Amino acid sequence: MQDQILHLESGLKLGYVEHGDPAGVPLFYFHGWPSARVQGELMDAVGKKYGLRIISPDRPGIGLSDFQPNRQLSDWPEVLSQLAGHVGADKFHVMGWSGGGPYVLATALAMKERILSATICCGAPPLMFLGYQHMFWVYRMMIHLRRVFPSLLGLLLRAGKVMTSGQPDRLPLRWMLKMLGEEDRRVLSDPYTFNVVRGGMVEALRRGPRMVIADADIYLSEWAFEVSRIDTLIHLWHGKEDRNISWKYSEQIAALMPHTTTHWLEKEGHYSLPITHLERIIRHALGKD
Repeated sequence: MQDQILHLESGLKLGYVEHGDPAGVPLFYFHGWPSARVQGELMDAVGKKYGLRIISPDRPGIGLSDFQPNRQLSDWPEVLSQLAGHVGADKFHVMGWSGGGPYVLATALAMKERILSATICCGAPPLMFLGYQHMFWVYRMMIHLRRVFPSLLGLLLRAGKVMTSGQPDRLPLRWMLKMLGEEDRRVLSDPYTFNVVRGGMVEALRRGPRMVIADADIYLSEWAFEVSRIDTLIHLWHGKEDRNISWKYSEQIAALMPHTTTHWLEKEGHYSLPITHLERIIRHALGKD
């Protein structure tokens, strides 16, 4: 579970960490936003149970990974290919949570022959195409600030880092958590889960808010590929009580792709779905359900 560094052919460094079964079948886990490689720790136990080697990279500019100027979503498969070669993974599973979802889609399009399964939980949508109407109001506010007052967005992200250092049962975190649904609040009341989620957010800001904002810019830009061209089977999971990213986005994306399985869970939220139902999600990806 030690942090590791890969020196890419570009000369940039890519940080990653491994969990689960060291001798297992590789599964690349793509973290959410704002988060980092440490989020993959939530998959450690299920990885050991099902013989999966969980490999969680930081995206460029996040955590231990160097910033990549002018980065696009379509650049990711080449980075992943180098990481896969480095860890000896010829074929592998991929899974993305929230902001990691688009990276699953980019990988599925470019590396179809190497993918054993592709799963997205509560995935971020192509906002330039589908619009912002189903986004959490906090995210909509951030998008507006990014365009008209980016320095203020940076200050808010720094303030968020400070606020998350508190305890979930005390202000201001208690107030922030009230914006989430009941199941999300329940899941995040567990100290271990909360500390992993918080640790990902803190690590995302290791290099300052500018890097986190640059990571978010990927979602606000053109993806440089059409989702409808992806013919890899994609397993989509989303909770209908997700207040961060509406399940309607996943429904719209599913309608665009020729091969999907869809799982809309009535009472689950953005955090509760991938945490409460992780084993079920993994079993489905492995064809065991």
